Amino acid sequence: MRKIVKKVLAVTLALAMTVQPVALKKGQEEVKAAGVADQFTIPTADANGRVGAKMPYTRYDSTDAVLSGGAILKTSTDWNPNNIATQASAQSYVGLPGSGSSVEWTMKTTGAGVTMRFTLPDGNGGTGVKGSLDVYVNNKKVKTVKLDSFWMWQYFNFGSGSPSDSAGAIGAFAFDEVHFLLDTPLKSGDKIKIQSTGAGGYEYGVDFLEIEDVPEAIEQPDNSVSVEEYGAVAYGEHGDRDTFDAAIASKNTAAFKQAVADADKKGMDLYIPEGTYLLDGMWTIGAENMKITGAGIWYTNIQFTSEEVSGGGVSGGNPNAKGSTVADGYCKNVEFCNMYLNSGLRSRHNEQAIYKCFMDIWADGSVIHDIWEEHFECGFWFGDYNGKIDYCDGVKVVNSRIRNNLADGVNFCQGTSNAVVYNCSVRNNGDDGLAMWNDQTMGAKDEVNNVFAYNTIDLGWRAGLLAIYGGQGHKVYNNYLCDSFMAAGIHFNTTFPGYKFSGSTPNTFDNNILVRCGTPKECWGRDYAAIDFEQEVKNIVFNNTQIYDSPFTAIRLLGTSYSNITFNDTTILGAGLSKQISDFSSSGYSGAAIRENANSSAVFNGLTVGAVVSDQTGKNTSTWPFYTDNATPKNLAGNDTVTLLDDDVTYEVPGYPKADTSQGGGVIDPLDGITGYDVALAGLSWKNESNSSSIEEGDKVTFTTAVKNTSNVDIPEGVAIQIKITVDGKGSYTNTTYKGGLKAGETIKLSPTSTWTATAGGHTIEATVDYRNKLPNELSKDNNTRSKSFNVQEAPDREPTYTPVTGRYDIQVLDVTWDKEIINVGDALTFTATIVNAGDTAIPAGQKLGVQFQIDGNPYPSPITWNDQYFDGLQPGQVIKLTATGGNSGSSWAATTGSHTVTAWADDSNVFGEMNETNNKYTKTITVPYGGVQYIENPDKPDDLDNTGEIEQPTEKPTETPTEPGTETVVTSKDVNVVGYQISSTLKGSRVVASVEPTVNGKNVVKHGLVYALTKLGDKDTGVKNIDMTVSADNYYVASFESTNNGNVDKVFGSSKTAQYYVMTTLFENQTVQEYTAKYKVRAYAVLSDGSYVYSDIYSYSVYNVASALYDGGKMPTNAGHTYLYDNILKLVNPSYKQVDYDWSDIVTSL
Repeated sequence: MRKIVKKVLAVTLALAMTVQPVALKKGQEEVKAAGVADQFTIPTADANGRVGAKMPYTRYDSTDAVLSGGAILKTSTDWNPNNIATQASAQSYVGLPGSGSSVEWTMKTTGAGVTMRFTLPDGNGGTGVKGSLDVYVNNKKVKTVKLDSFWMWQYFNFGSGSPSDSAGAIGAFAFDEVHFLLDTPLKSGDKIKIQSTGAGGYEYGVDFLEIEDVPEAIEQPDNSVSVEEYGAVAYGEHGDRDTFDAAIASKNTAAFKQAVADADKKGMDLYIPEGTYLLDGMWTIGAENMKITGAGIWYTNIQFTSEEVSGGGVSGGNPNAKGSTVADGYCKNVEFCNMYLNSGLRSRHNEQAIYKCFMDIWADGSVIHDIWEEHFECGFWFGDYNGKIDYCDGVKVVNSRIRNNLADGVNFCQGTSNAVVYNCSVRNNGDDGLAMWNDQTMGAKDEVNNVFAYNTIDLGWRAGLLAIYGGQGHKVYNNYLCDSFMAAGIHFNTTFPGYKFSGSTPNTFDNNILVRCGTPKECWGRDYAAIDFEQEVKNIVFNNTQIYDSPFTAIRLLGTSYSNITFNDTTILGAGLSKQISDFSSSGYSGAAIRENANSSAVFNGLTVGAVVSDQTGKNTSTWPFYTDNATPKNLAGNDTVTLLDDDVTYEVPGYPKADTSQGGGVIDPLDGITGYDVALAGLSWKNESNSSSIEEGDKVTFTTAVKNTSNVDIPEGVAIQIKITVDGKGSYTNTTYKGGLKAGETIKLSPTSTWTATAGGHTIEATVDYRNKLPNELSKDNNTRSKSFNVQEAPDREPTYTPVTGRYDIQVLDVTWDKEIINVGDALTFTATIVNAGDTAIPAGQKLGVQFQIDGNPYPSPITWNDQYFDGLQPGQVIKLTATGGNSGSSWAATTGSHTVTAWADDSNVFGEMNETNNKYTKTITVPYGGVQYIENPDKPDDLDNTGEIEQPTEKPTETPTEPGTETVVTSKDVNVVGYQISSTLKGSRVVASVEPTVNGKNVVKHGLVYALTKLGDKDTGVKNIDMTVSADNYYVASFESTNNGNVDKVFGSSKTAQYYVMTTLFENQTVQEYTAKYKVRAYAVLSDGSYVYSDIYSYSVYNVASALYDGGKMPTNAGHTYLYDNILKLVNPSYKQVDYDWSDIVTSL
């Protein structure tokens, strides 16, 4: 966990030992994600501004490349659908027909991130084939890139717009993308080459590369939990189907859902670290005021593995999704960002896939930004089809890459209003790129005031790049649309059910550019224009529109049912380029500037037309370049705002939007010109919260590495030094990037930002320094890894704890167990749930309190077991255990291979109207087969990092002056010390004994005191880090107290005769097991005469541990005190605690 925003401590540590954690209420300003939509301002339309999205990459097209080894530039000049070059950017790509054929570009920019658009044949049965291409930089091979056409290829018969997975007359989705990181960033002037080895015997094709600078990974933010804390494991590579692992995917799906649920309860955010996380089912989100963030689109990858209907995607507020536990419509004010998502889907399943990347309800101004998604049924489909109707009003999709989906990129549906898509790359989608459809299923309201602004929409291969099917008040502006296949550029019709265009407020389109948009007749059996109207479309206004090089007609207004259509300041340069003739709803015509009825009601104010290919039928010359079937177009004839240019007029087509360079600056390589350096992973250790390397099940373990510069060359500041630690080959625990420099011979200590929750048994950890190869020219990589093995002991059995609540009864599931320790495939497992009434009101007898046990979150009719025989009621605080007595396949579950989740669901029939229905489930993971806890025979010891002669360095260079509370530079001294602990049987409290010398570091001490932190309460880890242990810390669970004269004592407790000793007593409040076993950290501090702070080391303790040490050591001053420890603390926590006789001794203990 990370820092919780501090409010006011309701109960100070000076008065009570137990600090109850108080989760922030939803909607309070302290919640980081509150009002998130307001943080993303959308610029208004600007006739002189940028058109298209600001993206960080620069495109390198096939026409700018150098070809060799038999490579061929393939083009399409007539938009023939059977020539796959028609689907390439600007209708050209480079074919690589055999081994040695290559395409090469010279860099004009910099970057380590590469996106390659490629083509690869389909396989038999439409399931794709696997291949590869090699990457060379400056004629040196640097990478082999795996390719897979699994997600590609959808087929259409001539005249039909319905897709099929098996071969047909027209093969669409002929191109896909792959992206990868180079170890060394490209510089201007470098040459990057893509070369075929002829792998698989396939002919490959490359459309373009996009190169970009890649920022550092985003670190875990404050006020957040990580999915790794819930057992999620990074594994494999996104897009590599050979690395899909069913057991890991199942475990991760459960972990992700549980992490969201827990973070929501605590008022915290969610972090998904760097790595690829496999998920085997739909990820349902039920949260409010939460930020869900990854480490960045180049670092965090979510890979759904299922091919099935409803097999993946992220669903907001959907209670009916498989395995869902979220409340209907409960996904509000959520910020979702900074990751890449890919699916396992390759079929639309007859347009019933229900497998969108983002779907269902994202309400109350939720924002999804900096997302890279591809290969889903749709990228985003906002609309409610479950429970009562809810709306996605105010949702924003910003700064995202929405690509290579089987259907729509984004669809605002089912009443979605005041929603925005801004600054996105929308590419190669198999239906509308961006769409608004005001469907009224479930009685949804009409849609109003949606915005599509500053987007780049290209290479769509069905329907329209942008489509509006109804609503009013919508604004579409400053978008760049290009290269549609089987698709219009901007598409209007009223084919679909809904409110359609029933409103009176116009929908406006400003400053949009369309290049090579529209389609000839061969795909749908009908042509579509760059801007296309059909049926009863109303109230549309276009301003400042530019249309270039339309393969067929630039603007088509079919029929006469439309009304109130106005074009102001329209430019058409280039139309009819395919030279095809269509006979759809006409006697035959070729592509024109405008096709409309002679009596069209459309209004054109300011129209410039040029470079339209001549009429290919020879029948319509009298009205050309307008097609009105040789009847005089009344809205154009005599219109003095119409300007006709020559057919051979020279013009320039606006190019693809360039990379965003408006911020200035650029990439700096601090290692430029430096060689001969080398780092080694010199040490590896581990400790729990009590600073012990003896680990027990459930401990939060911090790993620490020693990284040494073994060379005689200094590594300068600014170079990223990063470590990664894996446990048993899984997980990915990484550090906050250290950039403070590393001098020759110097050693620093680096620890991951998150802890590992220990599980019983033997484990092997492996630590690697420079796992991202930020030090590419090291003398050796052989010393960058270190591994060790150690054992984790099983924790003693204790009754699970819970937090009592008041106001009514409340059923909570505390644990779920099974009856076998060693599990083989096929074993019959019987489950038991531990259940408590956490409320203050008795649950009456006579009604059934049932419990259901589910495997992998699968409800009935999947195999489940249950107990439905308990009718005795529950008193407040009463704990019962219910074991399965029945099921739809018997009372036990036959264990199957893999990692599974077991969920116990109490009151699954919702008999009791309790306070909180969200805590009725408890989930654990079970692995089959399982041989019991296995220990390592000769485990390693942790390296002694403190006796190597080096000084521990912070993970970031300290600043001289704090910029905000909690960021002070910590100075420690042995002259400030925590001496030990006492327990007072008369005051009923615990004491910390500390000391401070009169002068420290040559300065007089003017004040002194203690800093306390609550680090664990029951099963809850508060996430306090050592860096939080300062007087100025802004952390709810950290508090500091200045000592007074009443706390100063004359007795000498330690070795110093000159120190001032003082004590602080914290009184027991509830005298419960939870209070006595809570874990704390403490350190002493001193304020010096110059105002600076000096601290002691940090120590961990619990009341139970102190009592045990005092009792077993006979260190209480009286026999009554000795007996008090046993009767009131030790026996309460552990009823089998062994009694010992009293023996006089010293009254202070050290742990």
